[in-house]
Amino acid sequence: MDNLATRYHCLPSEALSRATTLDLYVLDTSARWSKYQQGLANGMPEESVPRPTTEEMLKMMASVKGK
Repeated sequence: MDNLATRYHCLPSEALSRATTLDLYVLDTSARWSKYQQGLANGMPEESVPRPTTEEMLKMMASVKGK
């Protein structure tokens, strides 16, 4: 909400009372796009943390469940 209020030059309470889901979606998309563009400019890959495979995730779930 702070980012939304900052962008539209209003108080966070005002943004909270007037904002819609679309406002939050647009703000999130804008922030992600800016972060992506900064990563490209700095020569950093889009995802610096590798995603686990399905098998790795299943093993994680089994260990949490105690199997």
